[in-house]
Amino acid sequence: MFITAPGLVQYLHPSQVAPRQTHWPAVTLALERPWYLLVHDVCCHGRRRSQTTLVGWDASLLDLLAQIPVADLSGIARLAPRRGAGPRRALDWMGALWAPAPGESPAVGPLLFRLSGDLQLRTTNGSPVGDAPGRRLLFEAPEA
Repeated sequence: MFITAPGLVQYLHPSQVAPRQTHWPAVTLALERPWYLLVHDVCCHGRRRSQTTLVGWDASLLDLLAQIPVADLSGIARLAPRRGAGPRRALDWMGALWAPAPGESPAVGPLLFRLSGDLQLRTTNGSPVGDAPGRRLLFEAPEA
């Protein structure tokens, strides 16, 4: 499954997009933002199978997490852009994912995460952030 943004339609080249159409900015924003790889179990014909979903929008990831039972989540990875020599993107597995506290600044983004092997909590943009009461744990990776 491949999800970029809610309601996204197939993109066209900017020269072919009428001014009132808004999907082109959604596509270009999705290319600049980190993508998420969501691994979870689904029931199909009475059997449990693993499904992998590539998600390119924070809001879409949150919508999916609201629909998938926590026990069915196997892992979430972040496919983030990298600068410098080497690969353009890197896949980092998340150790945990939170929804920000109700009183937190909108600048932290729609989710907070901790990468596996990293104790620092980070914002959607990857910046470190301190503790705040009222955060809701959405996902925690099973112990290896």
